[in-house]
Amino acid sequence: MKKLINLFVLLILIVGCENNNKELSEKFEKLQSQRDSISQVHSKFKSIHDEMLKKFQNFNQKLGSMDVQDSTIFEDVAKHSTILEQHDAIIKSHDEILEGHKEMKTSFDEKSEAEKKTQIEEMIATHKKLMEEHKAMEEDHSTMEKEHEEIMVKLDSTDTSN
Repeated sequence: MKKLINLFVLLILIVGCENNNKELSEKFEKLQSQRDSISQVHSKFKSIHDEMLKKFQNFNQKLGSMDVQDSTIFEDVAKHSTILEQHDAIIKSHDEILEGHKEMKTSFDEKSEAEKKTQIEEMIATHKKLMEEHKAMEEDHSTMEKEHEEIMVKLDSTDTSN
């Protein structure tokens, strides 16, 4: 009877582990789908960022052809340049993270339950961070575009151009 109980307990543990493993695999698959969605948003944002860089370069060229008396304008332009450089670095790090998450799929099934849980937790945190950083960069772009427009209006209204 004792052997039968031990066998029953062992069977429950094995089934429990299989259920945990299945749940972890399902969570991981959902995260992979989320990664795909984030990757698409990321690709679109890269295009938007490239457009912003071109607009910034054109804006700089316009400023270079003007006789600007207000030095704060150049401070704003320098700030925008720094922000765009930071965005470049963030975008490159996102590329690496998303590629790393894509590669995790190949070895996920061979990992222990603890490793799977850790990987899933890390992916959840990283996905949240990626989305927050994308939102912040989009807000920066919007702010910079408004400031560019304000600078041009200011320059036109004070008649500082040649």
